[in-house]
Amino acid sequence: VGGLAIGFGAQKTIENLFGGIMVISDKPVNIGDTCRVGDFFGSVEDIGLRSTRIRTFDRTVVSIPNGQLATMSLENFTARDRIWFHHTVGLAVQTSGDQLRQVLTGIRQLLQDHPKVDAGSARTRFIRFGRWSLDVEVFAYVRERDFAAFLAIQEELLLGIMDIIDASGTSVAIPPRATYVAEDQTIQT
Repeated sequence: VGGLAIGFGAQKTIENLFGGIMVISDKPVNIGDTCRVGDFFGSVEDIGLRSTRIRTFDRTVVSIPNGQLATMSLENFTARDRIWFHHTVGLAVQTSGDQLRQVLTGIRQLLQDHPKVDAGSARTRFIRFGRWSLDVEVFAYVRERDFAAFLAIQEELLLGIMDIIDASGTSVAIPPRATYVAEDQTIQT
């Protein structure tokens, strides 16, 4: 009976020990990797036999028992080979068909010519008549693993798209303003 009680009491410790061995041997994450584990997103600071510590972007430290970590879904962002560039650009509803074609052609050429964009994945399509805009979807993978470097490339691409829109003679859509008139006053939103 005593051995059974000790066995049940040590069950979590043994579970975490074996979970730690699995995490260390399988290496789904390494120290310094950016990952999402359950609801937590951050950088792995330490992998021990009992638990793994993750520093969140709020600068808190979360300690996850390895027994749980071994059974949770884990997304390792450091292991990715490219990052998804995906935006929807709303053009003004006054945009003509020729202007829209010019924008589509210009964005496709921008993506094709950029050395860090995977040209095989690049796609630019007019996808819908929005409520206040003509929506163009821009999709491509950027051959970059570092998120900070990706942000610089994304900024460069977005500024290039702005230049293409300006050169076509159209503009980005701006939602209309509503004006409500009350008895003696005008209220704008």
